[in-house]
Order: sequence, then structure tokens, then C-alpha cells
Amino acid sequence: MKAVSNAPEAVLVLIRHGAIVRPTDTSNFDRAPLSSEGWRQMNSLVSAWLAEKPLAVYCSDLLRSIQSGTILQTAFHVPLIRRECLREWTADPSDLPQNDYMALERRAWQDFHWIPPSGESLAMAGERIARCLEGIALAHRGETVGVVGHGTVFSHFTTALRGDVPTERYKNSIPNACYAIVAHGDSWRLISDFATVDH
Repeated sequence: MKAVSNAPEAVLVLIRHGAIVRPTDTSNFDRAPLSSEGWRQMNSLVSAWLAEKPLAVYCSDLLRSIQSGTILQTAFHVPLIRRECLREWTADPSDLPQNDYMALERRAWQDFHWIPPSGESLAMAGERIARCLEGIALAHRGETVGVVGHGTVFSHFTTALRGDVPTERYKNSIPNACYAIVAHGDSWRLISDFATVDH
């Protein structure tokens, strides 16, 4: 008989950052800020918040995630904590022409264990985000926190919770400023997959 655990669960609201001002001359979006639409999307998300109030907000160290997290921090009056381990996966951090970069990304999606110029395969990125989120969950037993991050790494995490294989199509289906809710007690469970609010 399986033992029943009474370990308090941490609830993580995983949020993809708002829309950005997309550069046209480079594949490196690290410095890209939120667009006016992205600010509006994130404020709409706050207005339609369905989870418990978060006791903290985590974000990656990329500008679009920091700006999105700041909107949540301001609305809920909670700390904003940056974690490099929440950073988006990239095939190559160089300022490549976008067509050249997309060729690398397509190859990575065809072979999760292929190591691109960035030095991190998609399989490695999936392991990184899982460790990162587990660390956050263990620090917040019995609490709800917001976690603002990025589509590729979040898609690998929630796909794994469903027992499926990550796909580029699923990653591309996750809109900006949408969320999934996961919980961690003794193990992870997916409460709700990525959904949109009425933007």
C-alpha cells in the first residue's frame, strides 16, 4: 500500500513573460524589453489572477522576465527574486542573423541531446529548469509563488509532468502572459496547463 504523505505543497504559478519589442537584425533577444502590448498583457493577467496571492515572485535575469515580474511584484507587494536558472534556453547567444539561428534551433528540436554552440542541449535545459523549480518549491512549502520565465524551458517542464515528449509546436502554442499551475509536495503534479486570460 502506498503511504499517504501530508507534506505541505508548494504551488507555483508559471508565467511566460509578456510580449516584447522583437529585434529584426539579430537572434539575441536578451536585451529586448516588453512592448506596450506586453505591459498591457501582464497587467491583464494580474487583474484576472485566479490563484492564491503569491508570497514572492521569481523571475529570470533577462529583461523581459524582470519587467514582467516587476508588474506582479508591484501589484502584490511581494519580493522579486531573480534566478539565472530560470533563463531561457538558447542555441547560440551570439548576435546571429535570425535565419542562421533558426537552423540551429530546428536541429536542437530534432535531437534533444545535440549540444549547440551555447553548450546546453534542450535535454540539459529541461534538467536545469526542473532543478530550479524544485529548489523554489522546497523553499516555499505550503505557499504560493509566481515564477516568471520563458516558453521553451517551461514547455519542457510541463510536458514532462504530462508524461509526453516536448515539441516545438507545443512551445510555440504558449502565448505571452499566460500561466500554468503546478504543485510540489513529495512529487510534482500539474494542476492546470498553460492557458490564456482574456487579454
